[in-house]
Amino acid sequence: MGEMTVGKRIVVVGAGAIGGSIGANMVRVGEDVTFVDGWAEHVQAMRRDGLAIDCVESSASFRVPVRALHISDVPQLIREEPIDIALISVKAYDTEWATQLMLPYMAPDGVFVSVQNGINEERIAAIVGWGRVMGCAVGGIGGELMAPGLVLRTTPVGNRQRVGLKVGEVHGRITGRLELVRSLLDHAEPAVAITNLWGVRWSKLIINAMRNGVSAVTGQSGNERDTNEMTRWLSIRLGSQAVRVGQAMGLSLEYAGHDIDTLARAGEGDKEALAALTAQILQLCTTRDDNQRPSMGQDIRKGRRTETDFINGLVADRGVEVGVDATLHARLNELVKRVERGQAKPSPDLVADL
Repeated sequence: MGEMTVGKRIVVVGAGAIGGSIGANMVRVGEDVTFVDGWAEHVQAMRRDGLAIDCVESSASFRVPVRALHISDVPQLIREEPIDIALISVKAYDTEWATQLMLPYMAPDGVFVSVQNGINEERIAAIVGWGRVMGCAVGGIGGELMAPGLVLRTTPVGNRQRVGLKVGEVHGRITGRLELVRSLLDHAEPAVAITNLWGVRWSKLIINAMRNGVSAVTGQSGNERDTNEMTRWLSIRLGSQAVRVGQAMGLSLEYAGHDIDTLARAGEGDKEALAALTAQILQLCTTRDDNQRPSMGQDIRKGRRTETDFINGLVADRGVEVGVDATLHARLNELVKRVERGQAKPSPDLVADL
């Protein structure tokens, strides 16, 4: 992982499981990081006690003193040197305001990096221009903000064989600033610079779209969802549809925890592909903490809005645009919203007819 500081001013907007974990690791090696968050108790706890990252491997757990600002404190940044890099790590539905919030305090060449679920680069670019946007796909990093000042990592820290962060320019070239951002992210988790941002983004979306909504609607943890035959089959079919939509969009999809072709065929009833994929999914359950719950499942438990419109809703919308069947995503999206609004209680029964 990275060993020396880059001497840039960094802001992490959204100090949740991912933003908190990445930012805390940067602070630990001496980077100049300011956290911005909207949860007042979380900000107070970080100011008082620092930010604690509890890991599956207890030897990797740590606590570090951090600088934390509530969103109402951000205007004080006008008295400081401009920000070079803003890591946008809020929920997808908060993307626009978080970007607007930081824009006045950025250096003229300051860059905004989307470290989020979904595909939000276009919405950031609408505010700051395409030339100031990068994307980072997060893979294999599971976590939850458990309490003010405390992030729990529910997956092991990555290694060079299992890269957790893939960062790319929207135009696909490898640039100096891309290498700089990669070296920063590398402090937290093995990071690589990529040339296929859009293909990687959709490949990660496939995984979110097959897992998150199912856990949100059923109330199941990751392992409960994947060891239950009914919900595992639903998740495989969701993944298959999302693959076919991405292919129809002309994207170059990549391995994202599952072989893309095997996933597509398994969901379409290919027995050999289904057997191979099922074995792989069940094997993954042996490496995942039993407490691991996808972010949308966490949101439902905490009684707050999910990112379903930006995950399953996005797959459904793109399916309509390219003429590929993604109706399963549309139906699941509506179910998640029913649960979100309190009109239904999370239960596997809700997806029985899907």
